[in-house]
Amino acid sequence: MIQRRVTGGAGVFVTGTDTGVGKTLVTAALAIRLRRLGRTVGIMKPIETGVTSSRLIQSDAARLRAAIDSEETLGAICPYQFEQPVAPLGAAHIERRSIDPRVIRQVYRLLANRYQSVVVEGIGGVRVPITADADVMDVMRGLKLPAIVVGRAGLGGINHALLTIDALHRRRIPVVALILNRTHPVRSSVTRLQEKTTLDALRKQAGVPVLGPLPYVPGLMRRFRQSASRFANMAAITMLAKLVRTSARGGR
Repeated sequence: MIQRRVTGGAGVFVTGTDTGVGKTLVTAALAIRLRRLGRTVGIMKPIETGVTSSRLIQSDAARLRAAIDSEETLGAICPYQFEQPVAPLGAAHIERRSIDPRVIRQVYRLLANRYQSVVVEGIGGVRVPITADADVMDVMRGLKLPAIVVGRAGLGGINHALLTIDALHRRRIPVVALILNRTHPVRSSVTRLQEKTTLDALRKQAGVPVLGPLPYVPGLMRRFRQSASRFANMAAITMLAKLVRTSARGGR
């Protein structure tokens, strides 16, 4: 594995307005898109909860690893895994362990030395506690990475997205884009109206590029690798990759 520093890196941190909004899908699709643009790409999920030894292959980290055919070990991709499906601070407390942000930074630096781009997926939303006095945004600041925010395209998406973007701006964390994802099928005129008004409002108020929405795909997690590969060709992910590369050239 290459150990020298690769110049022109395009590191980015994929966060969400909540849990279950599609961060893993966007992370994988973006990483695949960047690879198709000719870049070497590393992937990282610093912390994951709800991971048991019998279901390790179904973890987000394992799915991300498989999506880009990474040669890295799961330990390098995800240095902190916990069994209980609760927030990281609680999961670590239950297992009598602790999360050290310095370890996350060290692992990230190793990956950044090997790849031209590193796509990092967060856990939950930006205010999720990691330690007694640090949250996900502190991890982002420690890595010195701009953010991609993944949000819901439907009802409730406006408030959650604007609060998340505002919190990031208050911490002086640059936001590359907001990408919206359909977490449920759009089957009625009401849900179509909810989605349209959400998109209209966010495009006017978010203050960052708003992409999507990505389509709802039933059973996506059962066919994650194939789905991520298909999503990597979609216009929203193609534009997202362009924005990430532009952000990197801007001095980050």
